[in-house]
Amino acid sequence: MLKQLGVLDRIARHSGPNETFLVRASDGDILMNIALGQFDVPALCTRRSDLLAGLLAELPPERIKLGHELTGLEQTARGVRLSFARGASAEHDAVIGADGIRSLVRTQLFGKIKPVYRGYTVWRGVANYGGGAVPAGLNSETWGRGHRFGILNTGHDRFTWYATANGAEHRADSSQGRQAELVRMFADWHEPVPDLIAATPADEILKNPAYDLPPLRRWGSGRVTLLGDAAHPCTPNLGQGGCMALEDALVLAKCFSRAASIEGALRRYESMRRPRTRHIQKRSLLMGTIGQWENRVVVAGRETVTSLLPARLFEHNLRRLYAYQS
Repeated sequence: MLKQLGVLDRIARHSGPNETFLVRASDGDILMNIALGQFDVPALCTRRSDLLAGLLAELPPERIKLGHELTGLEQTARGVRLSFARGASAEHDAVIGADGIRSLVRTQLFGKIKPVYRGYTVWRGVANYGGGAVPAGLNSETWGRGHRFGILNTGHDRFTWYATANGAEHRADSSQGRQAELVRMFADWHEPVPDLIAATPADEILKNPAYDLPPLRRWGSGRVTLLGDAAHPCTPNLGQGGCMALEDALVLAKCFSRAASIEGALRRYESMRRPRTRHIQKRSLLMGTIGQWENRVVVAGRETVTSLLPARLFEHNLRRLYAYQS
């Protein structure tokens, strides 16, 4: 327990508090003010690189082996044999494929499954910002017509932001570059949206189409299973992709500690996790669809309805999301 608290403390020191979440219109009007500070567990915003660094610090370096591309998987009487590019191979008692939305482990099990493009592109960046437009503990998402902009305080005057825009799946960068395109796209949005884009190193702005998969009916077979985005990829609208993988790992560890066999532990883990991850996938898809509406009349109706809905309803739903116990 002390070791686990040490990991949490290390990650929390590199995180920002998430006490209030605002939903705003592009001119800055507040449509909804959602209180997050009274949850059973603290809500923190953490950069994924800081989270991974905190977790990796607890592992012996020899446990991490990079540079191995999976080319084959074969289940034997004694376990699972893996083949890698350049002739390497290994055999293990079980295999957990945690290799993302285009999982090679999943392909070996069930064949290639193409991710589904959901109609919009997502840009991400991290800006150092010392202005006063974002009070401590406050995060937000702003809705426009076919565009959104999210601001997350990840601590120490660092703000992770994301921007979305409807369009073709393989959207080409502007000839002036990503940063210039985004500055132009969000030039008339409320502060500090333009400032955050301008304060981000241009070569560090990431860009990805929004993909997911419909919930899979099966995650594994025999001594092989899937975890995280390999099993249940979702669009990024709830910020739960990495969180779901952590929950998967906890439940999987509990199943291994209680089951009589490897296969029994893997099937129990899958049955326990499918209902929750299916809910997250569907809810995230719905939130993205609503957020990306661009018809002027529909968007005006969305703003009116959102401003009239009780914030407590959303607080209840988010408490269910964030305070989950396995």
